[in-house]
Amino acid sequence: MKNQLYLWIMLAWALVGSAHAQTTEDSVTRKASWSVALEAANNSSFYGRNTVTKYPYAAATLTYAHNSGFWASTTTYQLFETVDYIDETDVSVGYSFPISKRLSANLSYSHFFFSENAPMVKSVTENAVTASTTLDWKYLYTSLNTSYFFGESSDVIVQFENSRYIGLNPIWNGRNPVGLDPKIGVTGGTQEFSETYTVERKKELDDWFEDVLKPGKDKEPETTTTTTTKHKFQVLSYDFYVPLVVMLGNFELEPTYRYSVPVNKLEGDESKAQSFFSVKASYTF
Repeated sequence: MKNQLYLWIMLAWALVGSAHAQTTEDSVTRKASWSVALEAANNSSFYGRNTVTKYPYAAATLTYAHNSGFWASTTTYQLFETVDYIDETDVSVGYSFPISKRLSANLSYSHFFFSENAPMVKSVTENAVTASTTLDWKYLYTSLNTSYFFGESSDVIVQFENSRYIGLNPIWNGRNPVGLDPKIGVTGGTQEFSETYTVERKKELDDWFEDVLKPGKDKEPETTTTTTTKHKFQVLSYDFYVPLVVMLGNFELEPTYRYSVPVNKLEGDESKAQSFFSVKASYTF
């Protein structure tokens, strides 16, 4: 675990070091802005982990970005296959800043609110602290995100992604920016969240059978012994994204295809490789 974690940290330092070697610090003129976004997807997942039952969802996000770099946002999720009107609400605050001409960073804190019967894998987490860096290598756009989740479970998750925007306007001499932004990502981390979710859902199912088959029977305290690698830092998933980005002034439309391959699953984890389709529309003013 230590050797793999050190590798991710070295990658972060490499990003910072390379950017300082290539460019000098540049001043950036910012403007305060508001943005609203609506998104819909055919299923939900959490760092490569998903449930057997598919949960298509719709989400709405409101974000305010101050010209100093501070920002705040809130997102609500409604899963189509549940009885709750709102299944999840995320509230986040953060600070983004340029380090150099090609390198930028962002620090943030998020708190998650879930409905009582929220079925998502993410529902066993409550808070997240995230530090991220993005670097434009000219031929590649690289990002490294490190998050610490804590609540019912406690995990460190690291995402390393490379992408490159490919403009399509020259093909038909279009005026509005249209392009593909393919991305390849690898996610590593611990997975106490996966075990916590699996154990909780199994207990709920066992309790249901107990109530139906043996109504009125007193339940004795249960002890569960597991030997897993939930605290070992491992690769969790490999992901491939193909977003189509369409910009019309302040309006942006982004349909996306993603294929995710979960690896190093814990016992009882029924996540599987699958395709995800989503579409997101946003407006900035």
